[in-house]
Amino acid sequence: MKRYLLFLGILVLALVIGREALRHRAPKVYTTTSGRIEMCLACHEEKPEKAHAREVVGCSPCHLGDPLRIDRQLAHRGIIKNPADLRVVEKTCGQPACHPGYPERVKKSLMATNRGIIDTLRRYWGEVPAHAPAKRPGETVRELMLSGETSLALDYFRKLCGTCHLWLEKGKYPGFLGEKGGGCVACHLVPGEKAKKHPVLTRRIPVENCTRCHNRSGRIGLTYQGLYEDEGYGAPLVEGEFGAETLEDGRFVDLIPPDLHYKAGLTCADCHLPEETMGDEKEYVHFEESVEVTCETCHGGQGLTRKGRRHPKVMEKEGRLVLKDNAGKEHPLKAPDPVKCRHEVHRRLSCQACHAPRVPQCFGCHVRRDPRETQLDKLAGRETAGAWEEFRSYMRYETPTLGVKGDEVLIIVPG
Repeated sequence: MKRYLLFLGILVLALVIGREALRHRAPKVYTTTSGRIEMCLACHEEKPEKAHAREVVGCSPCHLGDPLRIDRQLAHRGIIKNPADLRVVEKTCGQPACHPGYPERVKKSLMATNRGIIDTLRRYWGEVPAHAPAKRPGETVRELMLSGETSLALDYFRKLCGTCHLWLEKGKYPGFLGEKGGGCVACHLVPGEKAKKHPVLTRRIPVENCTRCHNRSGRIGLTYQGLYEDEGYGAPLVEGEFGAETLEDGRFVDLIPPDLHYKAGLTCADCHLPEETMGDEKEYVHFEESVEVTCETCHGGQGLTRKGRRHPKVMEKEGRLVLKDNAGKEHPLKAPDPVKCRHEVHRRLSCQACHAPRVPQCFGCHVRRDPRETQLDKLAGRETAGAWEEFRSYMRYETPTLGVKGDEVLIIVPG
């Protein structure tokens, strides 16, 4: 009997030890095509796009964490949801094996600094003398986020303009505001299919990504697509429903003829250079200092920009210039009319002066601040005293006024 009980005890102990051994057995080793161990792949089945394929790149080079751990808590220590966030981008997207140098450039770009908006607001509101230098310490959006500095003009910026910059944490605010910001992914991210559970990164920046921010002021992003922000009534009604289309923020828009470049399939990134959008290592204050592509770059300029840089998508083929867009489609480039465009009388005219017969225009802008109310400070992420409202008298889609800047005749678009 004792022998039987001893045997039974040994058997039970063996089973327990065997079960524990199976439970803690060495897991299958997951490696990338470069031979790097990535235990993340044992659990995660997300599939990014080809350039960041999971079997090639893995997960940890972008999202950090510890790829050698099999314990979930330890593996996720230090993990980053959005590798493109400008607060961490040097460790992720900007590392030597990936996109070195870009983080430094992007952080100096106008989309990251917002220097132009801040400087213009402070001058309009009389907080900065007209003769003051354009670039001053503390006047970038990141510096305002860290310092908490405010004033009447800065309070306006913080509450009404504070989400259109690359330092904004993606998903921080609800609704359409949560789609803005996020560093590199503000432009390069395309929402992925739910089944993949991973967004897709692309070099073919869709127009929708640009117009997520570029849809106010001169409203060029809307006009380009053939959208006109109307009076805001949603009229005329069609079968009891608003006849006009609406933007994500609730503004009403009507359809107008789109820009001919948009009709041809060109996106904003097909014309604008990376040096304009992602920066060229210089800190500009105003938009016109950064933008270098003009109409003449493609039409009569042999592909040279205002700063003498050659446009990488403009090339010669069979004796004529073409622009090859990001989708691989070639667009023949027509030279300016030698009589209409090069005539001595017309030399001072900008291309827009003739080729923009009608543009959306906003008149009668007014701003009101109620000190008794509070409003979300989008840089600080909390409600503070003072609530702003913007008003306008009317919107029109009509022939623009012409004005003179230097030696050039331009269109003037109130916004």
